[in-house]
Amino acid sequence: MRLLARSLLFLIGTLVLIWLLRGPLFRAVVHYRVVGTRAPAVVPKSAGGTVEDLEAAIGAALDTTAARLHFSTGSVSNDPARLGPGSPANCIGYAALFASLLKGYLAAMDSEGRYAVEPIVGQLHIGGWNLHDVFSGPFWKDHDIVRITDRVSGAHTYIDPTLYDAVGIGCVRGQGQ
Repeated sequence: MRLLARSLLFLIGTLVLIWLLRGPLFRAVVHYRVVGTRAPAVVPKSAGGTVEDLEAAIGAALDTTAARLHFSTGSVSNDPARLGPGSPANCIGYAALFASLLKGYLAAMDSEGRYAVEPIVGQLHIGGWNLHDVFSGPFWKDHDIVRITDRVSGAHTYIDPTLYDAVGIGCVRGQGQ
């Protein structure tokens, strides 16, 4: 009985640890390869608030995107202006809305000249293995994320708003183009 209790406690502890470290574990195992770009994000008329730095702007845009959209594999709009509260969206719509909101926050901070925000088309890889090769449907051929480029340092930050809405992981690892 004592062995069963200890085993169960160990299993629960391991699962909690994995959940708490899900972001770093995901970034250590999975990376996105950029295979294309989408149309530039449109800056909204109002960003909906003020933030003090890029990290806060990313967090606010992720939270707003997740609160406004729910994931769908059906035929949906990808126009950020048409994605209102409760709208269904796929990864293209998530990336477009997030990029649009982030550009609005950066404009409110007078930082839009420093950062380039662009929705991009990527593919998920574990090591050299392309996860999209597993699926045959056209819906699963790629995945849209957002690349933020610091024009001063040249550093890139990759954000996956769809993944953030699903499991709370926003920042991902990317490479290419």
